[in-house]
Amino acid sequence: MKQHAGWWYTGILGLLLVTIVLAMMVGTTWLGIAQIFRAVTRPASSDFTTVFTLRVPRILSSLICGGSLAVAGALFQAVFRNPIADPSILGVSAAANFFKLGGVLLLPAMWGRNWFFALGGGLVALAILTSGRALADPYRLIIVGVALDATFVGLQQLLSSGATQISSSTFNGMTWSETTVLLILGVIGLIGALLIAPWANYLKLTDTALSHVGVPVSVIRWSLLLLGMYLAVSVTAVVGAIPFVGIVVPNIARRLVGHDYQTVLPFSMLAGAWLMLAADTLGRTVISPSEISAATMMAIIGGPFVILLLQRGRGFYGMSTR
Repeated sequence: MKQHAGWWYTGILGLLLVTIVLAMMVGTTWLGIAQIFRAVTRPASSDFTTVFTLRVPRILSSLICGGSLAVAGALFQAVFRNPIADPSILGVSAAANFFKLGGVLLLPAMWGRNWFFALGGGLVALAILTSGRALADPYRLIIVGVALDATFVGLQQLLSSGATQISSSTFNGMTWSETTVLLILGVIGLIGALLIAPWANYLKLTDTALSHVGVPVSVIRWSLLLLGMYLAVSVTAVVGAIPFVGIVVPNIARRLVGHDYQTVLPFSMLAGAWLMLAADTLGRTVISPSEISAATMMAIIGGPFVILLLQRGRGFYGMSTR
C-alpha cells in the first residue's frame, strides 16, 4: 500500500457522502437540506415520496453498479494482465445485454429471466475470449473483444425493435424491487471479490513461477474471471451495459493506492460507486428536465481516458500498452 493511501480513502469517502447528499437534493424538484431531513424524520411529509420512492433507489442502484463494474474491471485486468481489459471493452457486457434482449422476446414471463439470460451471454463471451490464442497476446485479446462487442451490439440492434422494455442504461425509474435485486447480487459479488483479493496478487508473477511454488494458476484465473463476469452481468441484467467504469477506476486506483489488490479492490469499489453516482447526477441535471443516460455520460468520460491511457503507453506489471 502506498504511504498516503489512507488519505485517498478518506478523500473518496468524503466525496461519496457529499455526492449522495447532492443527489438527494437535485432533480426535477430541488430539495433543500431541511426538506430532506423532514422527509427522513416525517414519513407523512410531501417530500417523503420524492426522496424514498424516487431518489434513494436511484442512488443505491448507481452506487452498487459503479462499485460492481469497477471491481469487475480490476479483476479482468489482473487475469488478462492488460490495463484496458474490461467487461465493456471485451464484449462481455454487450453479449449479456443481447442475451437479455433475447430473453425478453422468447420468455417474457420467465422468473429471473433477465439475470439468467444475461449470465448465459456473459459465459458465451468468456468462452470465445478464452479460446484460441487471444489470452497469450494482449493486443489480440483487445481486438477480439472489440469485434465481439461490435457483433453483439449489431445483433442487439437487429432485435431491439421487438423489445421495447430494454432500458437505455439509465437509472431513471429504478424501483425498490430492482434495487433490492441489485443490492443482493452486488453485495454477494463484492464480498467475494474482497475475500479473494490476495489471489489477484499471485497473477503478477508468471505462470511458470506460480506453478513451481504449487499455486493452482488455472483455478485462480477462472475464479477471478467468473467473479468479474458475475459482477458485470448482474449490472447489465438490471440497467443495461455501461462502458468504461472498469477501465477508468482501477487504473486510477493503482496510481493512487498502489498495486496490492487487497487495497486496489476496496478503493475501486468506493471510487466506482462515486463515479457512477456523480455521472448519473450530472446526467440528470445538465439538461433538466430531460436527462442524459448513465451509459452516455460514462462514454463521454471514459472514451478520452482510454485514448490517453493508450497514447501515453502506460505499462502494467511490466507490460507496455504499445
